[in-house]
Amino acid sequence: MSRTAVDKAKALHARHLDMGIPVDVETLAQAEGCEVIDYPFLEPVKEVKRGKWIGVARGISPAERRHLIAHALAHHLMHCGNQLAFHRHQQGELSRQEREAEVCAAHILMPGDSLAAVIGLSTSEIAEYFGVPEELASKRVSEYATPEEIEQWREACDEYASI
Repeated sequence: MSRTAVDKAKALHARHLDMGIPVDVETLAQAEGCEVIDYPFLEPVKEVKRGKWIGVARGISPAERRHLIAHALAHHLMHCGNQLAFHRHQQGELSRQEREAEVCAAHILMPGDSLAAVIGLSTSEIAEYFGVPEELASKRVSEYATPEEIEQWREACDEYASI
């Protein structure tokens, strides 16, 4: 898990305190100088980030759209250059930059404070609450969680169990 990715997401939320849940990632991207464009990409391309432009494939689910925009925004915040996403074909070993963008996107869409309030829900309920794909919610509460979050969640579970 990349601390830099988590820190970038936290700094983004600190700059935009008025973002509710689910996070309005399109407004957030615009506030950070990006423009989201719907584009008729052909499979397997789902998202392209080039300069300030974030191209997102037409016809995808709202949850996947939010995830892809957050992913591209994470690249915008963290990495130089242009990125092209073949999400279905990148399921194997992700490059360091792709993994950092995924961690950052998960923390953008599911901020720690808001996640702590619903951590007892199932993964599918968490995904629905935040408007994200279930796979991203699952990773956010496991491999993308910070050590501090895990400790906080354990303490909350211990307190609940002792009642």
